[in-house]
Amino acid sequence: MGNKTHEIIGAGLICILIWAGCGGENQPTDLRAWWQKPGLGIMFQIEYRPGMDWDRDYTLFNQSMMDTQGQLNFNGPLPQIDEWVKTSQTVGVDYHIMEIKWHDGICYFNTELTDWKTETDYASRFAKLSREVDIPFMFYYSAIFDHNPQFDSIQPDLHQTFSVILETPQPQYEEYLRGQYREIMEQYHPDGMWIDWYWTDGSTQLTLDFFKRYYPDVVLTFNASNYVSPSYDQIYYTSGEAHGLEGPAVKTVDLGGRTITVFESAWNWANSNRRLFDHPWELVGPAGKWWQDPSARDDLYELVRMVAVVLACGGKYVVGATSQMDGSIYPNQVMQLEMLGEWYVPRKRFFLGSAAVKYGGDCPPGAGVDRDRFNIIASRLGNETLLHIINMEGQTGSLILELERKSWAGINHVYLEPTHHKLKVDSSGSTMKINLSPEDVDPVDTIIRIEGFPVS
Repeated sequence: MGNKTHEIIGAGLICILIWAGCGGENQPTDLRAWWQKPGLGIMFQIEYRPGMDWDRDYTLFNQSMMDTQGQLNFNGPLPQIDEWVKTSQTVGVDYHIMEIKWHDGICYFNTELTDWKTETDYASRFAKLSREVDIPFMFYYSAIFDHNPQFDSIQPDLHQTFSVILETPQPQYEEYLRGQYREIMEQYHPDGMWIDWYWTDGSTQLTLDFFKRYYPDVVLTFNASNYVSPSYDQIYYTSGEAHGLEGPAVKTVDLGGRTITVFESAWNWANSNRRLFDHPWELVGPAGKWWQDPSARDDLYELVRMVAVVLACGGKYVVGATSQMDGSIYPNQVMQLEMLGEWYVPRKRFFLGSAAVKYGGDCPPGAGVDRDRFNIIASRLGNETLLHIINMEGQTGSLILELERKSWAGINHVYLEPTHHKLKVDSSGSTMKINLSPEDVDPVDTIIRIEGFPVS
């Protein structure tokens, strides 16, 4: 993609870290761009409508959105952009995304190319406020599905969401895409574009070619690109979905008549990406139980653990926040996001400056704990090692971290983060032991910082 920043730096993963002093109080200087680092994001969504499945009948949906003259009679969601950006600040996100055109084709931005748009230019407000609070921002844009009635004559299936509009060449829609991309870039200058999704269709290649030629410095990613290897050297970072902490890597979901395969386990996908990927990557999942179920998860810590796992493995995680028809985020999701922020903000420096370690398997060599349902992830922070002890079920009580001496030679001091509390290491045997009191064990992720040579 020409003169992209990550090609200048080198594969997007080379960073310069300057670490001065000791004790964990000092901060690394990390010259990677925001999209190259681990990080937390929010995607503010306008797609959910009560009573309407993802795979809705668009002949009925479009009729419900029209007046007697066949014009758009828009009734929401009416994005509360000020509230959204304030939520991002509270949570302490590292970037955020606004959906400005979902599969229904309604445009939440100023466009001269269709009347299927909101009266208010919501994208402009999101761009303005994001810059004011210095949060990198992206726009979500659905390029594979678009049920704007303007294109009914070329729509493969007027009824189902899954209707790939550029499955065959359609010059009318191809020009529409290029025109809307130009409008978005020239009016709002976003830091990036989040395209839904990477597919073997004309819209994917058109989008890649367009941004490479005209806007090569705009960070570009596609949903589902994690799972399509040809995308890896074509876009800035790859993305994909993960909806739960554990379970199978994929599962089937019934969407009211259509069964689709979805990507499930954050633990499986994050560790797989940590081992295999040499490029920046991201996982995405809903704040609620499901995209079409905005109610709270049964365990509010599940989402926080998912974020911890993904970031510890070197990725980014984006939480989908569901807006109501008045544009406000569902209150239970606001509560979930605030809870996530309370946990994340004091710990974020131990994620942002870190880099993944490519050990085999799901556990770093020679490391373990004396209880089940605790998993370990190792990462590097400058010239030190972080061990993230993930509390998969929120258990309480004491814990013993065990490190085999042959794998962990060179340890100097060990600290509990983010409190910087120095921990005692029992080095009397072949296995070094670190006792963690019940107060030391976090319900999500107990972070251990080790001075000495990083694990390899």
